[in-house]
Formats: sequence, C-alpha cells, structure tokens
Amino acid sequence: MRIARSLSIASLIILACCAASHAQQGYPNKTIRLVVPYAAGGSVDPIARLIADRLSRTIGQSVVVENRAGAGGNIGIEAVVRGPHDGYTLLATPSAVAINPSLYGKVPYDLEKDLVPFSLVNRNAMIVLVNPASGMNTLGDFIARAKDKPGSMNYAIAGNGTLDHLVCEHLRASAGLDMVKVNYGGVPKGITALLAGEVQLMVASVTAASGYVKSGQLRPVAVTSAQRVSQMADAPTMSELGYQNFVMYGWSMLFAPSGVPADIVAKLHAETAKVVAQSDVTKIITDIGSEVQSLTLDELRAYVRQEAALLSGIVKASGARAD
Repeated sequence: MRIARSLSIASLIILACCAASHAQQGYPNKTIRLVVPYAAGGSVDPIARLIADRLSRTIGQSVVVENRAGAGGNIGIEAVVRGPHDGYTLLATPSAVAINPSLYGKVPYDLEKDLVPFSLVNRNAMIVLVNPASGMNTLGDFIARAKDKPGSMNYAIAGNGTLDHLVCEHLRASAGLDMVKVNYGGVPKGITALLAGEVQLMVASVTAASGYVKSGQLRPVAVTSAQRVSQMADAPTMSELGYQNFVMYGWSMLFAPSGVPADIVAKLHAETAKVVAQSDVTKIITDIGSEVQSLTLDELRAYVRQEAALLSGIVKASGARAD
C-alpha cells in the first residue's frame, strides 16, 4: 500500500512537471500584460507601447500595456512582484526601480531577489543645461560662479530622487559646490524656470532638452554619457571635463518576476532583442537621443547591480528622500 501510494505521488509529480514543461513550450498562449508603473504618457510609456506592439506581432499573442501608477512606481512594481510568476505579467520601468529602495527606505520588493531583467530597451544621456542669457558658456563658468559666491546658484529638479536630481547631487559633491536645490515637481516647470532665470542650471534627458537646445534657448554644457551625444556634439562628457567615473544614464528596462521559468525568460530576451534590432524601431529609439544596447541576460543582471550601487550611493550621500 505504501509503495503504491509512493508511486501515485511520484506519478503526480511527473505529470505536473510534464504539464509545466508543455505550458512553457507553448508560451505564450494567452495575452501578456506589460505593467508600466507610471501614468500614461510618461518617459517609459511610449517605449513600452512600441515594444508591446512589435512583440504582439512577432510572438503571436497580444501584449498589452497596463499603467499602474502611484508611490513613485512602487505600486506597479509590487503588482508584478506579487502577481503570477508565469511570464504573463511583466514590468517596463525606468531607473527608478533601482533608486526607490534607498529613496523610500522601505519598498515592497527586493531588486536583486524579486525581479529578473530581460531587456535594456534603451538608455539615454542626461544633459547639463544653462541659459545662454546668463553669460555662462561652459560648465567651468558655472562652477567658477558657484565657488565665487557659495549658495548663490540655484538648480532645478523635477522631484526628489529623480535622475536629474541625482546627477545634480553627484555634480555638487564631485565639484565641491554649495548651491540651492529648487524642486519644481516636473521637468517642464523646471525648464520654464531656467528660461526665466529663476535657476541657473538644470539636468534633463536628451528628449526633453533637444528642442530648447536646437532653438538656442538653452545651452548644453556637459553630457553624462560615456561618449558625446550626436544631437549635441559640442557638449563634452563629464569625463572629458575631468570628472572620472561620472557616467549616468536614464534607461528603460523590461523585467520578469523571479520564479518565471528560465526558458520563458530566455525566450522573452530573444524576442525582445529581435524587436529592438528592427531597423525602424532602432531609428525611433536613436531619433529621441537614446542608445540601443544589446546585453546578455548575465550582462543585464550585472548592469542592474552596477546601476543600483551607483544610484543608491548618491541617494545616501545626498540624504535625498521621496517627496
């Protein structure tokens, strides 16, 4: 009787494994949800919708974007982490996913344990901007003024813990500056303040800054990428200006929750890579000033760890806290 019961349990285990294997081989066989943890229209939303549309065509199942905004992205991230780990609920998020654990102190996820990156869809440099009317032509001009009159220079941020804020904090610490932070609660308001002369410096993405740079309203004095940005080729990198280890990017990355079978993660990685490699998709991404990066799954994990270490270090050193 005991042998029969053992054989019955073993048979059930084998059947369950076979069923799971069959389900994975047939993946996907229903709609995939791609959760964006911010409201529609944000920085990552258009890229997520582009990728979702193209993946729907290539994998033969619908991929729909679901916006789950709130708590700086934490609500949407938690929905993915706490949801089913079957490959049908995925996450598309910017670098805030690596910033929030140190910014909030407590978040409903562990970046290392709860999420598996499978695609770095795009990454873009951040641009250090000044108003040409200020008479400052270089970052050196700004730094000289800031050091000449400590506390007299204002810089705009879109929000505490945003990437533009962390770039400014990294600059402040690296150059030893005493300057005043002004939180405008959004990039457009910050740019308006810079144009009006209320602040003397702001950091923004290539996408947000390019129109103002082309029109001559704002001047780019540095970029945070490893190489110069083609749209603003005259702006030197921070490394060229003597600030070593000052490479910072905004990025959009796709994650699966931990526990999704490895072969499904591998398939998602391969299929997304094919989509991003499509010439028109690559053009859309590069036209907005972003780079396309092709990384292996191991390289993606290493990149996320590297970014989390860099960003959390800046947050802790600056004392930044969520709004």
